[in-house]
Amino acid sequence: MRTTVYNHRLIPLVLVVAAATVFFASCKKSDGDEGGQAGPGGRMWNFTIVKFEELQQTEDTERGLRVGLRDVGLVEGKDFEITSMNAHGDVPVLRGLFDKVAAGSTDLLISLQTSTLHTAIKRVDNTPIVFMVVANPFVISTVGVNDSVHLPNVTGVYTNTTFDRMLGYIKECMPKAKRIGTLFSSLEMNATYYKSQLITAAAKHGMTVDAIDVSTKADVAPAVNALCSRTPDAICQIEDNLTSAMFPIIAQTARKYNLPVFSFVNEQARTGSSIVFAPDYYESAKEAAETIAQIMKGTKVAAIPFRRIDKFHLIVNSANAKAVGLTIPPSVLAQADSVITQ
Repeated sequence: MRTTVYNHRLIPLVLVVAAATVFFASCKKSDGDEGGQAGPGGRMWNFTIVKFEELQQTEDTERGLRVGLRDVGLVEGKDFEITSMNAHGDVPVLRGLFDKVAAGSTDLLISLQTSTLHTAIKRVDNTPIVFMVVANPFVISTVGVNDSVHLPNVTGVYTNTTFDRMLGYIKECMPKAKRIGTLFSSLEMNATYYKSQLITAAAKHGMTVDAIDVSTKADVAPAVNALCSRTPDAICQIEDNLTSAMFPIIAQTARKYNLPVFSFVNEQARTGSSIVFAPDYYESAKEAAETIAQIMKGTKVAAIPFRRIDKFHLIVNSANAKAVGLTIPPSVLAQADSVITQ
């Protein structure tokens, strides 16, 4: 009889303890602290980065992206995982990578370079796509009509280099310059676009452009020899995947012909250019990380406008200039973000 009374008194206490245990366990799980499996939206996100070719631009972008994701409070292994793929400049390989993406569990595709975005739009239906290292997305006719009206699953940051600034620097350094040379790959939509932009900007400054088309890496050495033998006043090398990968050959050949080189990738200031006017891919990728965080929190991709890189760096290598007899005027040096002297 006494035992029965004792158990009835314990029942409410047991129920309270059990309810509290369930409550606190539930709170812990919803905060994403249990097992590291809950990011924004309550799940782990799988990001896949696809590159057409690994270049300094893509390395800077991936590095900036990872820092940017950390800066917005996302933790790799807890909120997201990243898989990085490289097509090594091969279009069939690029298509194969997208077959792998389609067969996998990618939640968000990070597309680097124009060739990659072009293929992604053809082969990816509804997966969110964030692009970077793209000259001008609108050279792809189906991407959209302006920064706000675009495919519902695509957004990103594009470059659209300002050639007018570079042509102005060339004129300040070489007031008598009339003709500049460049190589371009007509197989790359971004290269064809940049070539036309260079021609337009050169005309404004009273110059013409001698452009030679190259399709493969093997084409570059003979093509740059042919270009330099036509005695342009300088080489102004536009940015595309093929010529970026082969830039040291271009710079070395121009040096043999005593021609100054002007270009648009930051590392090229150390590999032969006298002046570089380069987009800041690192900082733009950090900003793109904020866009990715928005998508993870539920913002529709269609509502996120494209953005254009607004930060460029003017880098002068006075040693490279001196080696080909070019004097950088004080007016240009005064504008430089950095000057390399050795």
